[in-house]
Amino acid sequence: MKDIFSDLYDRVLSFFTSQSADDTKLVAKSRLKTVLMQDRVGFSERAMQMLKDDLLNSISKYLEIEEESFDLSIDATESATVLNLSIPVIRTRTDEEIDEALNAQEKQKIEKTQEIVGELEELVKEKAQELAEQLNDEAPKEDKKEEVEESESLQEEKEEKQKKSK
Repeated sequence: MKDIFSDLYDRVLSFFTSQSADDTKLVAKSRLKTVLMQDRVGFSERAMQMLKDDLLNSISKYLEIEEESFDLSIDATESATVLNLSIPVIRTRTDEEIDEALNAQEKQKIEKTQEIVGELEELVKEKAQELAEQLNDEAPKEDKKEEVEESESLQEEKEEKQKKSK
């Protein structure tokens, strides 16, 4: 009887030990596949994440999905590259929900555009002010030159008048 419990205990323990080793092995294998795929396809991890985010945003407008289980991979062979998607769908969205999502996206684009236009207007104002200041700095120099020239010509006129009066 003791042998049966000991054997059962060993089997249960080995089951959990081998499973965690298998899990680690699967994770490492998955990471290696990702690295190899990126190397073959020339797709960086950043680009892959951006593609995944864009796909999630696009698909989420039309379907309610389980984002945590969304899986994207690219497999490359010598002759072809294949994009694999696994998208767990919870439910389809109604036409009203789709319209809301599209309107919200359009609103975000408009707000972003207005924000960029506002920033550009501020930059233009700053540059215009800098140019005005530069012109103001240069204008007094020109004004001073004109004043000097005027005073020199007045001085010459005075001298001429004095010579004529003598």
